[in-house]
Amino acid sequence: MPSDAGVILSWCKDKQAFRRWSADRYRHYPAQPEDMMRQYEGDNLFPLTAISGDKIIGHILLRYPSDDKSTIRFGFVIVDNTIRGKGYGKKMLQAAIAYAQQVLKAKRITLGVFCDNLPALNCYQSVGFHITVEDAYLIDGETWKGVEMEMTIINNDC
Repeated sequence: MPSDAGVILSWCKDKQAFRRWSADRYRHYPAQPEDMMRQYEGDNLFPLTAISGDKIIGHILLRYPSDDKSTIRFGFVIVDNTIRGKGYGKKMLQAAIAYAQQVLKAKRITLGVFCDNLPALNCYQSVGFHITVEDAYLIDGETWKGVEMEMTIINNDC
């Protein structure tokens, strides 16, 4: 993962794209690979990197947001900016949902997205997430509107 961090961070071509991806989780733009690695310290974090051939094409972090391990939170979702709009994000999300369900035994998955990030919002809805609440966040001194989304996982063990 440390070697992946530089590649993943390079996909945020400007400060707005960086904040759409990271919200207020990083103090400075541009972030450095070691900054990203600090975000991934601790237990209950599951960073997943999507690969096509030998190329890194996407990344997502799964984590338990609380001691209740029935919920997984998706965060830091990103796809290589040169291949967006080709279905890779949807495939990556579907794989992460399957991992959350089958390996982590999640019953619910949550995430947050900014309202002006329509491609991401549409992608999340296309894999089954729905909006649960609207919110606002202070990002670099500005108010950004966002939504919380969730998906309930149906257990097919019958």
